[in-house]
Amino acid sequence: MTKRHVRLVVALAVFAVAALGASPAPAGLHGAAPPVCGAELFDGLAALARTGTARGLDSTARTEKNTEKYSGGLDGQKTPGKPTAGTIPVYVHVVHEVDGTGFVSQADVVEQIEVLNLSFAGFPDGADTGFRFTLAGVDWTANDAWYAQDTFADEVAMKTALKRGGSADLNIYTTSGGGFLGWAYYPSITASNQFGVLDGVVVHYGSLPNGFITNFNLGYTATHEVGHYLGLAHTFEKGCIGWGDYVDDTPYMSEPTSGCPIGKDTCTRGTGVDPIHNYMDYSIDPCYTQFTQGQTERMQKMYAHWRLKRA
Repeated sequence: MTKRHVRLVVALAVFAVAALGASPAPAGLHGAAPPVCGAELFDGLAALARTGTARGLDSTARTEKNTEKYSGGLDGQKTPGKPTAGTIPVYVHVVHEVDGTGFVSQADVVEQIEVLNLSFAGFPDGADTGFRFTLAGVDWTANDAWYAQDTFADEVAMKTALKRGGSADLNIYTTSGGGFLGWAYYPSITASNQFGVLDGVVVHYGSLPNGFITNFNLGYTATHEVGHYLGLAHTFEKGCIGWGDYVDDTPYMSEPTSGCPIGKDTCTRGTGVDPIHNYMDYSIDPCYTQFTQGQTERMQKMYAHWRLKRA
């Protein structure tokens, strides 16, 4: 992985564990019935480092590992409980260098929480997901290695030391991004006693509101990653085949979006142009406007099952 803010040469990468395996859907169906619960299989820290999702500055240059290879099988007999939303306590951990590089103010943290609340409430033209966020605590840590996130061991050490709360709490870590705008783990990681400490979201400090990363400084990297934290896949997850992103009201798309190309349509399967305005695509921040009702239902079911530990 390449490192450090402005010099990011980002590929879509690693660091999330998903329970998203499914057999291909019949033609014309998009996320109609796959279960969203399953047993996590971990084969060590190296496997976790090879898997998952991370939002990069240059989606066209990405490489992505197969998350299903490491995420474990799905138990088709399990179904989540009744869709449930709620207010999620958020602990923000500002990790910066000893010289102050990467420092984020309390005011910017508060504004980031406001952005999460607006985007998950449906602003400006999306579905109201029912989720709200309240700032439960902020801390600042000067640690050059944790800020750099050069190794997976740095992530483990940082989170082991700083993580607060339980499965229903959200921990956000602001760092250099380790070469990425951000990454997150799917909620199924809360079932792991060994690796549950990794649960949470890491974002580049320059992606927060008022940050310095042009086109990626409205705070929507956190929105995107919290979508993963609540169980959403990328809208381009499986391209034009299979279950797509496991949601039936997001049109199929074969590749992530770069910029905000209105009318982009990369799949002939199904109807509708690519959902470039969806927070789970890779568009620039000014292009983002919405979650869908289908995504709302998926997040609520995932939240109820994995985070509230309901059947």
